[in-house]
Amino acid sequence: MRALVVDDEPLVRSELVYALGCVARDCEVQEAESAVEALALLHDSAFDVVFLDIRMPSLSGIEAAAELRRLPKHPPIVFVTAHEDYAVEAFELAAFDYLLKPVTQERLAASLRRLRAQSQTPAPEVAANGRLPVEAGERKILVRADDIRFVEVRGHVVTVALFDESFRFRGTLGECEERLECHGCLRVHRAYLVNPRHVVEVSPFLGGACALRVDDRNHSEVPVSRNFAHVVRAAFEL
Repeated sequence: MRALVVDDEPLVRSELVYALGCVARDCEVQEAESAVEALALLHDSAFDVVFLDIRMPSLSGIEAAAELRRLPKHPPIVFVTAHEDYAVEAFELAAFDYLLKPVTQERLAASLRRLRAQSQTPAPEVAANGRLPVEAGERKILVRADDIRFVEVRGHVVTVALFDESFRFRGTLGECEERLECHGCLRVHRAYLVNPRHVVEVSPFLGGACALRVDDRNHSEVPVSRNFAHVVRAAFEL
């Protein structure tokens, strides 16, 4: 197992590396002191898991996770933080686990056991021929990924919006993102994915956030949160 430990505090990094050595003797650990350094390593090397701090200078762990999930093959992310209030955001990014500092060896070992068990289970496949299974009443239909304008979640209901109709996706927004990211769809908000092929307008960035307008019948507006603004800037070279 190859693990990447990302934290801007050297003492915290060394403690986690030591704990990993105690609970997983077969674990090869590499360290990064910033999210920027970690992303560079992840572009060049393969890891089985990333232990990622959240509050870091320049680029936060949440922002780094959003970037990381755009890689063709990205490793599971385990957030390691002293703050409980990012948990919802973390799991909406399909985080594998969320560990609170100080991390005990018992808690770390439990996370690694689940990680090893999952690695032996085939990952969910992308819908055949670039299609996403959705629900239309009692029927299951397959919509083309290219026809999707955006996806939103309200409560526990995930809705897939096309040009002039919407369907329910039976699953989480994170699971929908896993199926659609290889077709270019982007996470732009904790509650939204968007297909950049159908974006026709980007509103001015105010306070770090903005909005996207898509080419559906209603010219719908998709919000972009401050945490994902850099994804939009990169996608449209703004």
